Amino acid sequence: MASTGVWNHAGNGLVTAQHQESSIRVLEYPSLNLFKSSAAHVGGVSALAMDPRGRYLASGGSDSIVNLFELQDWIGARTITACDISALSFSHDGEYLAIASAGPYIDICATETGVPLHRVQAPAPAPTVAWHPSRYVIAYCGQTNSREGGPPPATTISMFGLLE
Repeated sequence: MASTGVWNHAGNGLVTAQHQESSIRVLEYPSLNLFKSSAAHVGGVSALAMDPRGRYLASGGSDSIVNLFELQDWIGARTITACDISALSFSHDGEYLAIASAGPYIDICATETGVPLHRVQAPAPAPTVAWHPSRYVIAYCGQTNSREGGPPPATTISMFGLLE
């Protein structure tokens, strides 16, 4: 059915998307009847994240765009351009959005403005990123590429932020 999905804040809906399709679907729970469908990306949708305040849904796609949808009116509030999006995660207070992409870095942007605030260098492209549930700390992982005559690929797990 879906390649990625997140629950809404009320717990009565599931937001889903497919890597091969350009739309986002909201399914009622527990019936899984279609409640809403909305175009989101020119290419497929690769990542979804729900703002913990219940205000925004972020979607990332193979079109290298992050869309922030305002949930009250289900309208596009802003877009952020990046590389091919792998994963999205909101900070515990919803103020920041971490964007993992095909590049060897994680971008951190302000949710309300979309302004890039910091680029965290990573040892390899990170297919995942997640904020700590109550601190300004992100965890991300990836895998280094093998090189002819070099060391074998290695899995990396990294953290960035205010660790105390």
